[in-house]
Amino acid sequence: MYSGNNPTALKSQRWLTEALINLMQEIPYEKITIQLICKKAYLSRQTFYNFFSSKEDVLRFWLQEKYEEQFSRFTTKPTMQDTIDAFIFVLNKNKQALTALADNKLDGIVADEMVKCVTKFAEKYVLQDKEMNDTLKCSIILLAGAFAHLLIYCAGQQKKISDCEISSLLKSFLLGELYEFGEDGAMEID
Repeated sequence: MYSGNNPTALKSQRWLTEALINLMQEIPYEKITIQLICKKAYLSRQTFYNFFSSKEDVLRFWLQEKYEEQFSRFTTKPTMQDTIDAFIFVLNKNKQALTALADNKLDGIVADEMVKCVTKFAEKYVLQDKEMNDTLKCSIILLAGAFAHLLIYCAGQQKKISDCEISSLLKSFLLGELYEFGEDGAMEID
């Protein structure tokens, strides 16, 4: 995948990405060909392969861009609310595309890229001088999986879940207030 900063190349990359995202809202992912993406983007197959090796690469690029867009908003260590607001912003701004990913059973790609995003976030704002250990890696995977699947779930709902409800749910989850275990060991949801 191309990672330079040539403005023309970046523009072509975005056109290809937009073409795939738009096509996914019209036809199933498995029926979308590289040729069809190029035709919709008005670019050649050679241009496609200069930037991406597959449709999956295009989706990964798109998700990385969306996550990085929010990540770059933070100039200082973000609060929990800042983080939740960024999550909700990605959901609201990209609902149709996220729904298309869910409809095409591509939530694994969303989860994979969310793990990369949460890892970058942890390395920049949480770890600082600490070393990444297995426990932290597992917690990042757990958190990223929860975020990714919530993102997909909320995008796919016919009845919009309010931003306030999502914010409250995420706060409760992150603070460990969502559920507790009773004396008999059974889970109780608040």
